[in-house]
Amino acid sequence: MNRSLRKALLLWLLLPAGLALVTFLPLAFHLVHQPAMEALDRALADASLALVPHLEVTDGEPRFVFPAAAEQVLRADRVDDIYFLVLGPNGRFVAGDAGLPHEAPDGEETRGERVSFYAHFRGHPIRVTAVHRTISGAPFVFVTAETTRKRDQLRVDLAFALLLPLLFFAGSTGFTIWFGIRHALLPVEDIRRSLHGMEHRAVAPLDAASAPGEIRPLVEEFNQLLKRLEDAADAQQRFVANAAHQLRTPLAGVRTQLELLQRDSDPGQRTARAEQCIGAIERLGHLVNQMLVLLSAEPGGRRASLAEALDLSDLIRERSPDWIRLAEGRAIDLGFDLHTARVTGDRLLLGEMVANLVINAIHYTQAQGEVTVRCHTVEGHSIIEVEDNGPGIPPALREHVFERFFRLPGVSGPGSGLGLAIVREIARGADGDVDILTPSTGRGSLLRVRLPAIPPAAD
Repeated sequence: MNRSLRKALLLWLLLPAGLALVTFLPLAFHLVHQPAMEALDRALADASLALVPHLEVTDGEPRFVFPAAAEQVLRADRVDDIYFLVLGPNGRFVAGDAGLPHEAPDGEETRGERVSFYAHFRGHPIRVTAVHRTISGAPFVFVTAETTRKRDQLRVDLAFALLLPLLFFAGSTGFTIWFGIRHALLPVEDIRRSLHGMEHRAVAPLDAASAPGEIRPLVEEFNQLLKRLEDAADAQQRFVANAAHQLRTPLAGVRTQLELLQRDSDPGQRTARAEQCIGAIERLGHLVNQMLVLLSAEPGGRRASLAEALDLSDLIRERSPDWIRLAEGRAIDLGFDLHTARVTGDRLLLGEMVANLVINAIHYTQAQGEVTVRCHTVEGHSIIEVEDNGPGIPPALREHVFERFFRLPGVSGPGSGLGLAIVREIARGADGDVDILTPSTGRGSLLRVRLPAIPPAAD
């Protein structure tokens, strides 16, 4: 499912705003509506109190004197119908609209001698206010009531008065948030357009200075990634060019020898040329194998699941017969000093790493020379050392020999210039590294690989 940053921001900004509006509307309605209803109830209570002075008690008999003009004033209302009722002791009717409700239902709030409640009268909902008074020692009830049309209209007016500004506020807030997010995301859109216009041959870094502070680290990291990709592409291009050159030379030699072989009738010459072709093809096969190993050693070349716990001394013993035969053929004294050195890594790649170290030392050591292979564990590191007493590597060139297809000036013999590049790539892939040192004898080279060691219990 595609995720939208703009939609996520809109949701997280509009959701609390919407919840605030939904919560605020009922609260604001209650805060405005309640005082308005209280004011109308007080007006009804005042009307009820206005009835009290018109009641007289003579010889125990109540007499309500209410002039017609006063009654007309009481009942005057352009919206609602007004009713009143005066009751004496034991609910005796004195004056007004007979049958008007005067007793509040259970649960209605009573304020002193006044009680207000909703009821029905003559088929209409009404609001009633009853006031209790004691006159001449007798209890009387003065009741006024009105229909609820004014109150209902007031509720509608209040709702519109609150809702319309809130809707306008919600709309303007939503538009402001949307426009603000759109404007804030313009730098991201600029980055997208910049990337869309790039070509793989014309990759340019993004302008980090103009990017907002929140995404500037992302732009800087992306620029660094582009730099690494550009460097990797340049290195890959150089590798391909060097590989093409290295492959072209033996292929051209094989073709030349085959063409001469076709024209040569001397059996001895034909055999020699065939052997030269076979040797060139073997060197070509070795070069291709070295390139494949190098590609496997690069990040992502082989699956991490192939890593296993192993002992380097066992790995060296497995590979040693081939090295011994090679050393015997070149009259090299190949020795081993092996101790437990446990690591976690790809058995095939680690084997190729040690093989390149040993074969390089054998190839570049003169006849009757010595090559020693060691492995041991020191301070949490598994160490592999290959020492020879050959011509050695000048300190100024020790970093260059790890470059692909680099060969020491004036050195002849087999080799493609990939051996030590493979060694470093495999060592770094196993979280280790390789160094070139001078042996304690002062002659030859000492190549040391340091890898993270694992204790026996980690197997």
